[in-house]
Amino acid sequence: MVKKRGIPSFGEFVVCKITKVNPNSAFARLEEYNIEGMIHISEVSSGWVRDIRTFVKVGQSVIAKVINTGDNTVSLSLKRVDKKQENDKIREYKLNQRAEKMLEIAAKKLNKTIDQAYEEVGFLLQEKFGTMYDGFKAAMENPQMLKRRDVPDKWIDAIKEVAEKSIEQEEFEFRANLNIRTYKPNGIMIIKEVLDSVKKSGMGVKYIAAPTYLVTYKTKQAKKGEHKLTEVLDSAVAEAKGRADVDYEISRL
Repeated sequence: MVKKRGIPSFGEFVVCKITKVNPNSAFARLEEYNIEGMIHISEVSSGWVRDIRTFVKVGQSVIAKVINTGDNTVSLSLKRVDKKQENDKIREYKLNQRAEKMLEIAAKKLNKTIDQAYEEVGFLLQEKFGTMYDGFKAAMENPQMLKRRDVPDKWIDAIKEVAEKSIEQEEFEFRANLNIRTYKPNGIMIIKEVLDSVKKSGMGVKYIAAPTYLVTYKTKQAKKGEHKLTEVLDSAVAEAKGRADVDYEISRL
């Protein structure tokens, strides 16, 4: 079960399970915090509610919004959650369920229990990166980010290893419109040489319409990918200087 420390903040969206239904209210367990919250009948639906049991039932899982955390009580609303917010929270929760499984694997490598792992690093990842899953992604992409946020080295190594085996990196595609203009007698050969130099660097090249060519580059490292594409195109501009006018414009999908 995904765990969070303390109590939820005002306006936070939470995963709940209905535990009790009264005529004018319902009670729900906040799954991540393992505490109970109350949903008043006026917060169940934006329309008039004749019977609260039409909308909520014991055992039902719902996404609720925290509207009050005072006086040791947590008040929740169902009517203040739209479909997008519900889907976003469900997606986040599922990703953090994956992160918890990864945390458990990392804990076993260090002979720790899942509860010890939460106390030593799990809650820290949530606090420093927003979600534990984002902490695992950061470990995979740039472990120094964890070090700068005081995550112990032994955990960084274990988390990084598990993340690299468990998370499929998103692929980014960069595109650039490359314009080549030349009035030299051997202009066709010059253009071919420029394009060949781009292709040899691992870029895709496709003719659009004179004088424009589409250059594409796919990578799982967004920052390095954009830097490499820029570097290759800058080199093409430099090589063509005096023989052709070359310029480009980069976009990322």
